[in-house]
Amino acid sequence: MKMKTKTLKVAAAMGLTALLVGSAAAQESASKPVGYETLTIEDGFNYLGLRLHEAPVASGTITAIDADSIEDSAADFSALTGTYILEIDNGSGIIQEVVTFNSATEIPTDDLSGEVAVDDSYTLRPAATLESVFGADGGDLDAGNAGTGGADQVWIPDGTGGFDKYYYDNTNLTTFVAAWTNADGSNTVVDPAAVSLVYTDGLVIVGAGGANTFVVTGSVKLTETNFALSNGFNYVSSVSPAGATLASMFGTDNESLLDAGNAGTGGADQVWVPVAGGFDKYYYDNTNLTTFVADWTNADGGAAVDPATVSLDDASGLIIVNPGAAQSNSAGVPSFYGAL
Repeated sequence: MKMKTKTLKVAAAMGLTALLVGSAAAQESASKPVGYETLTIEDGFNYLGLRLHEAPVASGTITAIDADSIEDSAADFSALTGTYILEIDNGSGIIQEVVTFNSATEIPTDDLSGEVAVDDSYTLRPAATLESVFGADGGDLDAGNAGTGGADQVWIPDGTGGFDKYYYDNTNLTTFVAAWTNADGSNTVVDPAAVSLVYTDGLVIVGAGGANTFVVTGSVKLTETNFALSNGFNYVSSVSPAGATLASMFGTDNESLLDAGNAGTGGADQVWVPVAGGFDKYYYDNTNLTTFVADWTNADGGAAVDPATVSLDDASGLIIVNPGAAQSNSAGVPSFYGAL
């Protein structure tokens, strides 16, 4: 089932004219285009990505790098708690999830010494959570009552091919009060503020009742973003809330470096775009069998596709089917974002 974008207002429609962010933290860090997106959950499986993001809490310049951290000697991270997303602002698209800090000035990372340099800039923003997106009380999601029956479930990819599954229960069978609950059958109460939602990850929302909506608010990511693909099915966000296409996200000539086919789908990463009743499926073929040159290709028939005409505006979440080994790829943004 398709997750429909019912309303998208990011400043001024497609122009995304920059507005001042209301929070003090955002004003200290940067003024970015901000807005809201209203999404509809229908019965069945809905595919969602978070395309508007939490306001930055810090930004600065990297003063030192080693094999497991970066440092900003002018920063003070000592008051920060929770999970954050580190964004390296050097055009590489690198992001990292940060759950603890090594010190008041040092951020733990993977080994970035070959990709990041002293004097590169960075941004640090809180990760979204179940609470920030759906509310401490489940918001407009359909709730269960002493069980999952009738409840909308939020499935979060766990990085191993499965999902962590949650729902809001009006009568949790452990506490007998209303609570966010683990849908694995344990009836474990969950703190929604402690369940992080990283914006590159897609979500699956299993709708159990009639159509309902919820609103996502935040700022727009204006630069490319790296994302990881595991073997098999990967649920990812389309990242850009307006103007995105297959071409802008993955590149007209597959600059994202998805695994390509060669005269067919064999070995190719497929991009599945949710539509009413199913998916439109695409891949990049080094030798399309109708044009005999490299082309984006419809996986259901082999016709060449102009990727600039495949809009992702109504597809906040995508599925990428990777038949090969784990890999890292990048998601670009529409070219007009560079003027914002």
